[in-house]
Amino acid sequence: MTDELKVSQLVNLSQMHTSVQVPSRKRLFQTIAEDLVSPSRDDREEAIDEIYDALVERERLGCTALGDGVAIPHCRTDCKAISGAFYTLASGIDYEAPDERPVDLVFVLMVPMQEQTAHIAALQRLARIFSQPMHLSRLRAALSNEALWQELLSIDEDLEQLEPDRKLA
Repeated sequence: MTDELKVSQLVNLSQMHTSVQVPSRKRLFQTIAEDLVSPSRDDREEAIDEIYDALVERERLGCTALGDGVAIPHCRTDCKAISGAFYTLASGIDYEAPDERPVDLVFVLMVPMQEQTAHIAALQRLARIFSQPMHLSRLRAALSNEALWQELLSIDEDLEQLEPDRKLA
């Protein structure tokens, strides 16, 4: 058994978003914030602003782009449990990535304010998924939310099969 979180502990099918059209990182963060806040919340606008501001502030600390067209924006918010969402973009956007390539795969993480270790495990898991060119090709080829979800689960399962005894450092 591994100490790492599985993707299915971070996201579900409703948090998959394929071929999203956004012109910029700013608009991406706005879209993410709007998607993550329930339409039924009484304080919806304030919650959207909180997530947007937290994502922007985290980026000011350092770019969350990994390279190869991948970014993992993450921030602390007033949420109950670590969770995320996954986006494929219709066309890559400038993200100030270290390799200067446009970003088109975005996995966002929301981390509770008091959480101390789960986000590290989540980031490790995601880094393993997004470090393999074949994984990136498979994710980019997914044309529907369902197909993206199935590919992500399949890749995550493949990681378990390859390194079943991997432990956190």
